[in-house]
Amino acid sequence: MGTNARDVAVKTLTTWEREQTYLPLILDEQLTDTSLSALDAALVTRLVYGVVARCLTLDHVLEQNSRQSLKKAHPIVRAILRVGAFQLLYMDKIPPSAAVNEAAKQTMRLRQPYAKGYVNAVLRAVAQSGRTVLDHLEPALQYSVPPSLWQFWQHAYGDTIAKTMIEGLNDPPPEVLRVNTLKTTVSALIDAFEQHGFTYTMLDGLPEALIVEQAAALRHSSIPDDWYYFQDAASQWACAALDVQPGEMIIDVCAAPGGKSLTTACRMAGKGRVVACDVYEEKTQAMAARAARLGGDLIEIRQRDASTPCPDDWVGAFDRVICDVPCSGLGVIRRRPEIRYKAPESFKDLPQLQYRILCESAAMVKPGGVLQYSTCTWNPAENEEIAARFLNEYPDFLPRPLLALEAAFAAAGQAISHQITLLPSIHGTDGFFIASFTKN
Repeated sequence: MGTNARDVAVKTLTTWEREQTYLPLILDEQLTDTSLSALDAALVTRLVYGVVARCLTLDHVLEQNSRQSLKKAHPIVRAILRVGAFQLLYMDKIPPSAAVNEAAKQTMRLRQPYAKGYVNAVLRAVAQSGRTVLDHLEPALQYSVPPSLWQFWQHAYGDTIAKTMIEGLNDPPPEVLRVNTLKTTVSALIDAFEQHGFTYTMLDGLPEALIVEQAAALRHSSIPDDWYYFQDAASQWACAALDVQPGEMIIDVCAAPGGKSLTTACRMAGKGRVVACDVYEEKTQAMAARAARLGGDLIEIRQRDASTPCPDDWVGAFDRVICDVPCSGLGVIRRRPEIRYKAPESFKDLPQLQYRILCESAAMVKPGGVLQYSTCTWNPAENEEIAARFLNEYPDFLPRPLLALEAAFAAAGQAISHQITLLPSIHGTDGFFIASFTKN
Protein backbone atom coordinates (compact mmCIF):
# COMPACT_ATOMS: atom_id res chain seq x y z
CA MET A 1 0.00 0.00 0.00
CA GLY A 2 1.36 3.43 -0.96
CA THR A 3 1.94 6.30 1.42
CA ASN A 4 -1.22 8.25 2.27
CA ALA A 5 -0.91 12.03 1.98
CA ARG A 6 -3.20 12.71 4.94
CA ASP A 7 -1.18 10.35 7.12
CA VAL A 8 1.99 12.26 6.26
CA ALA A 9 0.21 15.50 7.15
CA VAL A 10 -0.84 14.09 10.52
CA LYS A 11 2.69 12.86 11.30
CA THR A 12 4.13 16.24 10.35
CA LEU A 13 1.67 18.11 12.54
CA THR A 14 2.25 15.75 15.46
CA THR A 15 6.00 16.29 15.21
CA TRP A 16 5.58 20.07 14.97
CA GLU A 17 3.28 20.18 18.02
CA ARG A 18 5.76 18.13 20.03
CA GLU A 19 8.96 19.90 18.97
CA GLN A 20 7.70 23.43 18.17
CA THR A 21 10.62 23.89 15.77
CA TYR A 22 11.01 25.22 12.24
CA LEU A 23 7.90 24.01 10.38
CA PRO A 24 9.35 24.01 6.83
CA LEU A 25 12.24 21.82 7.99
CA ILE A 26 9.89 19.28 9.63
CA LEU A 27 7.73 19.18 6.51
CA ASP A 28 10.72 18.77 4.20
CA GLU A 29 12.01 15.87 6.29
CA GLN A 30 8.62 14.13 6.17
CA LEU A 31 8.27 14.61 2.41
CA THR A 32 11.83 13.42 1.81
CA ASP A 33 11.13 10.20 3.68
CA THR A 34 8.10 9.36 1.50
CA SER A 35 7.48 8.57 -2.15
CA LEU A 36 4.50 10.83 -2.70
CA SER A 37 3.56 12.17 -6.12
CA ALA A 38 3.87 15.90 -6.74
CA LEU A 39 0.09 16.21 -6.39
CA ASP A 40 0.03 14.39 -3.06
CA ALA A 41 3.02 16.38 -1.77
CA ALA A 42 1.12 19.56 -2.61
CA LEU A 43 -1.89 18.26 -0.66
CA VAL A 44 0.31 17.51 2.36
CA THR A 45 1.75 21.03 2.23
CA ARG A 46 -1.71 22.58 1.95
CA LEU A 47 -3.02 20.56 4.88
CA VAL A 48 -0.01 21.17 7.14
CA TYR A 49 0.23 24.91 6.55
CA GLY A 50 -3.54 25.29 6.62
CA VAL A 51 -3.94 23.50 9.95
CA VAL A 52 -1.09 25.43 11.59
CA ALA A 53 -2.51 28.71 10.30
CA ARG A 54 -6.06 27.92 11.48
CA CYS A 55 -5.20 25.86 14.54
CA LEU A 56 -6.95 28.02 17.16
CA THR A 57 -10.12 28.29 15.06
CA LEU A 58 -10.15 24.56 14.34
CA ASP A 59 -9.68 23.68 18.01
CA HIS A 60 -12.51 26.00 19.01
CA VAL A 61 -14.93 24.44 16.53
CA LEU A 62 -13.85 20.92 17.47
CA GLU A 63 -14.29 21.67 21.19
CA GLN A 64 -17.83 22.87 20.51
CA ASN A 65 -18.64 19.48 18.99
CA SER A 66 -16.77 17.21 21.36
CA ARG A 67 -17.83 15.73 24.70
CA GLN A 68 -14.25 15.83 25.97
CA SER A 69 -11.51 18.42 25.92
CA LEU A 70 -9.34 18.28 22.82
CA LYS A 71 -6.29 18.66 25.06
CA LYS A 72 -6.96 15.22 26.54
CA ALA A 73 -6.93 13.51 23.16
CA HIS A 74 -3.85 11.64 21.96
CA PRO A 75 -1.67 13.94 19.81
CA ILE A 76 -2.26 11.76 16.74
CA VAL A 77 -6.02 11.81 17.28
CA ARG A 78 -5.90 15.57 17.78
CA ALA A 79 -4.00 15.99 14.51
CA ILE A 80 -6.47 13.72 12.66
CA LEU A 81 -9.36 15.85 13.93
CA ARG A 82 -7.64 19.08 12.90
CA VAL A 83 -6.86 17.80 9.41
CA GLY A 84 -10.44 16.59 9.01
CA ALA A 85 -11.94 19.84 10.29
CA PHE A 86 -9.70 21.91 8.04
CA GLN A 87 -10.95 20.02 5.01
CA LEU A 88 -14.56 20.50 6.11
CA LEU A 89 -14.27 24.20 6.86
CA TYR A 90 -11.71 25.52 4.39
CA MET A 91 -11.39 23.18 1.39
CA ASP A 92 -14.05 23.12 -1.33
CA LYS A 93 -12.95 20.24 -3.54
CA ILE A 94 -13.17 17.50 -0.90
CA PRO A 95 -16.72 16.22 -0.18
CA PRO A 96 -17.58 16.32 3.55
CA SER A 97 -18.41 12.61 3.63
CA ALA A 98 -15.01 11.77 2.15
CA ALA A 99 -13.19 13.93 4.69
CA VAL A 100 -15.05 12.31 7.61
CA ASN A 101 -14.64 8.75 6.36
CA GLU A 102 -10.96 9.22 5.59
CA ALA A 103 -10.33 10.60 9.10
CA ALA A 104 -12.03 7.56 10.64
CA LYS A 105 -9.86 5.24 8.54
CA GLN A 106 -6.77 7.15 9.66
CA THR A 107 -7.37 6.14 13.25
CA MET A 108 -6.96 2.53 12.14
CA ARG A 109 -3.89 3.11 9.96
CA LEU A 110 -2.18 5.20 12.63
CA ARG A 111 -2.88 2.71 15.44
CA GLN A 112 -5.58 4.62 17.28
CA PRO A 113 -8.53 2.24 16.65
CA TYR A 114 -10.28 3.10 19.94
CA ALA A 115 -10.81 6.65 18.65
CA LYS A 116 -12.56 5.72 15.39
CA GLY A 117 -16.08 6.29 16.70
CA TYR A 118 -15.10 9.49 18.50
CA VAL A 119 -13.40 11.00 15.42
CA ASN A 120 -16.34 10.00 13.23
CA ALA A 121 -18.90 11.57 15.60
CA VAL A 122 -17.03 14.85 16.13
CA LEU A 123 -16.32 15.47 12.44
CA ARG A 124 -19.88 14.58 11.43
CA ALA A 125 -21.08 17.19 13.90
CA VAL A 126 -18.66 19.75 12.45
CA ALA A 127 -19.86 18.94 8.93
CA GLN A 128 -23.49 19.29 10.00
CA SER A 129 -22.95 22.68 11.66
CA GLY A 130 -21.32 23.96 8.47
CA ARG A 131 -19.05 26.91 7.78
CA THR A 132 -21.48 29.52 9.08
CA VAL A 133 -20.06 28.95 12.56
CA LEU A 134 -16.97 30.85 11.45
CA ASP A 135 -18.94 34.02 10.67
CA HIS A 136 -19.87 34.68 14.29
CA LEU A 137 -16.43 34.39 15.85
CA GLU A 138 -14.53 37.32 17.30
CA PRO A 139 -11.76 38.61 15.00
CA ALA A 140 -8.81 37.03 16.82
CA LEU A 141 -10.49 33.62 16.90
CA GLN A 142 -11.84 33.92 13.36
CA TYR A 143 -8.34 34.53 12.00
CA SER A 144 -6.64 32.20 14.52
CA VAL A 145 -4.50 34.80 16.27
CA PRO A 146 -3.36 34.00 19.84
CA PRO A 147 -4.86 36.36 22.45
CA SER A 148 -1.41 37.62 23.48
CA LEU A 149 -0.53 38.63 19.90
CA TRP A 150 -3.97 40.13 19.24
CA GLN A 151 -3.74 42.23 22.39
CA PHE A 152 -0.17 43.20 21.49
CA TRP A 153 -1.29 44.53 18.09
CA GLN A 154 -4.38 46.20 19.54
CA HIS A 155 -2.22 48.07 22.04
CA ALA A 156 0.38 48.96 19.41
CA TYR A 157 -1.87 49.99 16.51
CA GLY A 158 -5.45 50.27 17.79
CA ASP A 159 -8.44 48.01 17.06
CA THR A 160 -9.11 49.15 13.49
CA ILE A 161 -5.56 48.76 12.16
CA ALA A 162 -5.02 45.55 14.15
CA LYS A 163 -8.08 44.01 12.49
CA THR A 164 -6.82 45.14 9.08
CA MET A 165 -3.49 43.48 9.84
CA ILE A 166 -4.97 40.08 10.68
CA GLU A 167 -7.50 39.96 7.84
CA GLY A 168 -4.89 38.83 5.32
CA LEU A 169 -2.82 36.57 7.58
CA ASN A 170 -4.29 33.31 6.30
CA ASP A 171 -4.61 34.15 2.61
CA PRO A 172 -2.22 32.20 0.36
CA PRO A 173 0.60 34.61 -0.56
CA PRO A 174 0.83 35.32 -4.28
CA GLU A 175 3.80 33.95 -6.20
CA VAL A 176 5.57 37.16 -7.21
CA LEU A 177 8.65 37.12 -9.38
CA ARG A 178 11.09 39.75 -10.54
CA VAL A 179 12.23 39.76 -14.15
CA ASN A 180 15.99 39.33 -14.15
CA THR A 181 16.89 42.22 -16.45
CA LEU A 182 20.54 41.20 -16.24
CA LYS A 183 19.60 38.22 -18.44
CA THR A 184 16.46 39.21 -20.36
CA THR A 185 13.72 41.84 -20.71
CA VAL A 186 10.18 42.13 -19.39
CA SER A 187 8.73 41.82 -22.87
CA ALA A 188 10.79 38.71 -23.64
CA LEU A 189 9.65 36.95 -20.47
CA ILE A 190 6.02 37.92 -21.09
CA ASP A 191 6.26 36.56 -24.64
CA ALA A 192 7.62 33.30 -23.22
CA PHE A 193 4.78 33.16 -20.67
CA GLU A 194 2.17 33.60 -23.37
CA GLN A 195 3.75 31.00 -25.63
CA HIS A 196 3.72 28.47 -22.77
CA GLY A 197 0.21 29.39 -21.59
CA PHE A 198 1.17 30.86 -18.21
CA THR A 199 -1.22 33.33 -16.60
CA TYR A 200 0.37 36.44 -15.12
CA THR A 201 -0.55 39.82 -13.66
CA MET A 202 1.48 43.02 -13.76
CA LEU A 203 1.87 45.06 -10.56
CA ASP A 204 1.24 48.81 -10.52
CA GLY A 205 4.37 50.75 -9.69
CA LEU A 206 6.65 47.72 -10.13
CA PRO A 207 7.13 47.29 -13.89
CA GLU A 208 9.52 44.34 -13.53
CA ALA A 209 7.25 42.43 -11.11
CA LEU A 210 4.78 39.73 -12.18
CA ILE A 211 2.36 37.56 -10.25
CA VAL A 212 2.35 34.10 -11.83
CA GLU A 213 -0.51 31.67 -11.25
CA GLN A 214 1.27 28.38 -12.01
CA ALA A 215 4.55 28.81 -10.16
CA ALA A 216 5.21 25.09 -9.72
CA ALA A 217 4.73 24.44 -13.43
CA LEU A 218 6.89 27.43 -14.31
CA ARG A 219 9.80 25.96 -12.37
CA HIS A 220 9.61 22.83 -14.54
CA SER A 221 9.04 24.58 -17.87
CA SER A 222 11.55 25.20 -20.65
CA ILE A 223 11.64 28.94 -19.87
CA PRO A 224 15.22 29.67 -18.68
CA ASP A 225 15.19 29.80 -14.90
CA ASP A 226 17.76 32.61 -14.87
CA TRP A 227 15.29 34.94 -16.57
CA TYR A 228 13.47 35.48 -13.27
CA TYR A 229 13.64 34.92 -9.54
CA PHE A 230 10.92 34.91 -6.90
CA GLN A 231 10.77 37.96 -4.65
CA ASP A 232 7.75 39.23 -2.74
CA ALA A 233 6.37 42.60 -3.78
CA ALA A 234 7.25 44.09 -0.36
CA SER A 235 10.93 43.40 -0.94
CA GLN A 236 10.64 44.80 -4.45
CA TRP A 237 8.98 47.95 -3.08
CA ALA A 238 11.92 48.34 -0.70
CA CYS A 239 14.31 48.21 -3.66
CA ALA A 240 12.19 50.71 -5.59
CA ALA A 241 12.24 53.05 -2.59
CA LEU A 242 16.03 53.00 -2.58
CA ASP A 243 16.05 54.55 -6.09
CA VAL A 244 19.57 53.40 -6.97
CA GLN A 245 21.38 54.84 -9.98
CA PRO A 246 23.85 53.14 -12.38
CA GLY A 247 27.45 53.51 -11.26
CA GLU A 248 26.73 53.91 -7.55
CA MET A 249 28.34 52.11 -4.61
CA ILE A 250 25.74 50.12 -2.65
CA ILE A 251 26.03 47.90 0.42
CA ASP A 252 23.41 45.45 1.71
CA VAL A 253 24.52 44.79 5.30
CA CYS A 254 22.19 41.83 6.10
CA ALA A 255 21.71 40.56 2.57
CA ALA A 256 20.83 36.83 2.75
CA PRO A 257 19.20 35.30 0.80
CA GLY A 258 20.26 38.08 -1.57
CA GLY A 259 17.06 39.18 -3.30
CA LYS A 260 17.48 42.88 -2.59
CA SER A 261 21.10 42.81 -3.74
CA LEU A 262 20.08 41.16 -7.01
CA THR A 263 17.22 43.57 -7.64
CA THR A 264 19.51 46.48 -6.84
CA ALA A 265 22.04 45.17 -9.37
CA CYS A 266 19.27 44.90 -11.96
CA ARG A 267 18.16 48.47 -11.29
CA MET A 268 21.76 49.63 -11.76
CA ALA A 269 21.83 48.05 -15.23
CA GLY A 270 24.97 46.15 -14.27
CA LYS A 271 26.96 49.34 -13.67
CA GLY A 272 28.46 50.05 -10.26
CA ARG A 273 29.15 47.87 -7.23
CA VAL A 274 26.93 46.07 -4.73
CA VAL A 275 28.49 44.61 -1.58
CA ALA A 276 26.26 41.92 -0.09
CA CYS A 277 27.08 40.84 3.48
CA ASP A 278 25.91 38.20 5.92
CA VAL A 279 27.27 36.89 9.18
CA TYR A 280 26.93 33.20 8.26
CA GLU A 281 29.38 31.54 5.86
CA GLU A 282 26.85 29.09 4.43
CA LYS A 283 24.53 31.96 3.54
CA THR A 284 27.27 33.94 1.85
CA GLN A 285 28.20 30.86 -0.18
CA ALA A 286 24.57 30.42 -1.26
CA MET A 287 24.37 34.11 -2.22
CA ALA A 288 27.57 33.85 -4.26
CA ALA A 289 26.25 30.84 -6.17
CA ARG A 290 22.92 32.57 -6.79
CA ALA A 291 24.54 35.79 -7.99
CA ALA A 292 26.82 33.86 -10.36
CA ARG A 293 23.88 31.94 -11.85
CA LEU A 294 21.74 35.05 -12.34
CA GLY A 295 24.46 37.28 -13.76
CA GLY A 296 25.10 39.51 -10.77
CA ASP A 297 28.74 40.15 -11.69
CA LEU A 298 28.84 43.49 -9.89
CA ILE A 299 27.80 41.86 -6.59
CA GLU A 300 30.66 41.27 -4.16
CA ILE A 301 29.88 38.82 -1.35
CA ARG A 302 31.41 39.42 2.09
CA GLN A 303 31.02 37.55 5.38
CA ARG A 304 30.56 40.13 8.10
CA ASP A 305 28.65 40.81 11.31
CA ALA A 306 26.63 43.98 10.64
CA SER A 307 26.49 44.87 14.33
CA THR A 308 30.26 45.45 14.47
CA PRO A 309 32.12 48.62 13.41
CA CYS A 310 32.69 48.77 9.67
CA PRO A 311 36.21 48.62 8.20
CA ASP A 312 37.98 51.96 7.93
CA ASP A 313 37.86 51.95 4.13
CA TRP A 314 34.06 51.58 4.24
CA VAL A 315 33.47 54.70 6.36
CA GLY A 316 31.55 57.19 4.22
CA ALA A 317 32.15 55.02 1.14
CA PHE A 318 28.63 54.11 -0.04
CA ASP A 319 25.97 56.05 -1.91
CA ARG A 320 23.17 53.90 -0.50
CA VAL A 321 23.08 51.48 2.41
CA ILE A 322 20.42 48.75 2.71
CA CYS A 323 19.81 47.87 6.34
CA ASP A 324 17.21 45.06 6.35
CA VAL A 325 17.71 43.76 9.86
CA PRO A 326 16.90 40.46 11.64
CA CYS A 327 13.43 40.79 13.15
CA SER A 328 10.53 38.94 14.76
CA GLY A 329 9.05 38.11 11.34
CA LEU A 330 5.43 38.88 12.22
CA GLY A 331 4.86 40.27 8.74
CA VAL A 332 5.51 36.94 7.00
CA ILE A 333 2.99 34.86 8.93
CA ARG A 334 1.25 34.06 5.63
CA ARG A 335 4.38 32.11 4.65
CA ARG A 336 5.41 31.01 8.15
CA PRO A 337 2.11 30.50 10.03
CA GLU A 338 3.85 29.05 13.09
CA ILE A 339 5.40 32.46 13.86
CA ARG A 340 2.07 33.67 15.27
CA TYR A 341 2.53 31.37 18.26
CA LYS A 342 5.69 33.12 19.45
CA ALA A 343 5.21 34.99 22.71
CA PRO A 344 5.48 38.78 22.16
CA GLU A 345 7.92 39.03 25.06
CA SER A 346 10.37 36.90 23.06
CA PHE A 347 10.96 39.94 20.79
CA LYS A 348 12.12 42.28 23.56
CA ASP A 349 15.86 41.98 22.88
CA LEU A 350 15.65 42.49 19.12
CA PRO A 351 15.39 46.32 19.03
CA GLN A 352 18.77 46.67 20.77
CA LEU A 353 20.46 44.57 18.06
CA GLN A 354 18.52 46.29 15.27
CA TYR A 355 19.46 49.75 16.45
CA ARG A 356 23.11 48.80 16.79
CA ILE A 357 23.12 47.52 13.20
CA LEU A 358 21.44 50.70 11.98
CA CYS A 359 23.95 52.93 13.79
CA GLU A 360 26.96 50.98 12.51
CA SER A 361 25.49 51.12 9.01
CA ALA A 362 25.11 54.90 9.23
CA ALA A 363 28.89 55.26 9.33
CA MET A 364 29.11 53.87 5.79
CA VAL A 365 26.92 56.52 4.15
CA LYS A 366 28.47 59.24 2.00
CA PRO A 367 27.39 62.86 2.59
CA GLY A 368 24.19 63.21 0.61
CA GLY A 369 23.78 59.43 0.55
CA VAL A 370 20.82 57.27 1.58
CA LEU A 371 20.38 54.93 4.53
CA GLN A 372 17.31 52.67 4.32
CA TYR A 373 16.03 50.62 7.27
CA SER A 374 13.50 47.80 6.89
CA THR A 375 11.99 44.80 8.63
CA CYS A 376 9.39 42.16 7.77
CA THR A 377 7.49 42.61 11.01
CA TRP A 378 4.70 44.57 12.71
CA ASN A 379 6.08 45.84 15.99
CA PRO A 380 6.55 49.57 16.74
CA ALA A 381 9.54 48.79 18.95
CA GLU A 382 11.30 47.25 15.94
CA ASN A 383 9.99 49.77 13.42
CA GLU A 384 8.74 53.29 14.12
CA GLU A 385 10.51 53.60 17.47
CA ILE A 386 13.84 52.61 15.90
CA ALA A 387 13.39 55.18 13.13
CA ALA A 388 12.37 57.95 15.54
CA ARG A 389 15.25 57.23 17.91
CA PHE A 390 17.73 57.28 15.03
CA LEU A 391 16.55 60.67 13.77
CA ASN A 392 16.70 62.04 17.30
CA GLU A 393 20.22 60.77 18.02
CA TYR A 394 21.75 61.32 14.57
CA PRO A 395 21.02 64.94 13.60
CA ASP A 396 23.21 64.64 10.49
CA PHE A 397 20.49 62.42 8.97
CA LEU A 398 17.14 63.72 7.74
CA PRO A 399 13.86 61.96 6.84
CA ARG A 400 13.81 61.06 3.13
CA PRO A 401 10.33 60.90 1.54
CA LEU A 402 9.64 57.58 -0.18
CA LEU A 403 8.55 59.18 -3.45
CA ALA A 404 8.85 55.95 -5.43
CA LEU A 405 6.17 54.37 -3.22
CA GLU A 406 3.41 56.82 -4.14
CA ALA A 407 1.08 53.97 -5.20
CA ALA A 408 1.60 52.14 -1.90
CA PHE A 409 0.81 55.26 0.15
CA ALA A 410 -2.27 55.94 -1.98
CA ALA A 411 -3.56 52.38 -1.43
CA ALA A 412 -3.41 52.97 2.33
CA GLY A 413 -4.94 56.46 2.04
CA GLN A 414 -1.77 58.06 3.41
CA ALA A 415 0.32 61.05 2.42
CA ILE A 416 3.86 60.30 1.22
CA SER A 417 6.25 60.04 4.16
CA HIS A 418 9.75 58.79 4.94
CA GLN A 419 8.31 55.56 6.35
CA ILE A 420 5.53 53.11 5.54
CA THR A 421 4.03 49.88 6.84
CA LEU A 422 2.87 47.45 4.14
CA LEU A 423 -0.11 45.17 4.84
CA PRO A 424 -1.29 42.02 3.01
CA SER A 425 -4.93 43.11 3.13
CA ILE A 426 -4.14 46.53 1.59
CA HIS A 427 -1.01 46.10 -0.51
CA GLY A 428 -1.14 42.38 -1.29
CA THR A 429 2.42 42.04 0.04
CA ASP A 430 4.07 40.48 3.04
CA GLY A 431 3.93 42.67 6.13
CA PHE A 432 6.87 45.05 5.88
CA PHE A 433 8.24 48.30 7.30
CA ILE A 434 10.47 50.73 5.40
CA ALA A 435 12.09 53.93 6.69
CA SER A 436 14.52 56.07 4.71
CA PHE A 437 17.07 58.73 5.70
CA THR A 438 19.42 61.06 3.88
CA LYS A 439 22.80 62.07 5.26
CA ASN A 440 22.90 65.87 5.51
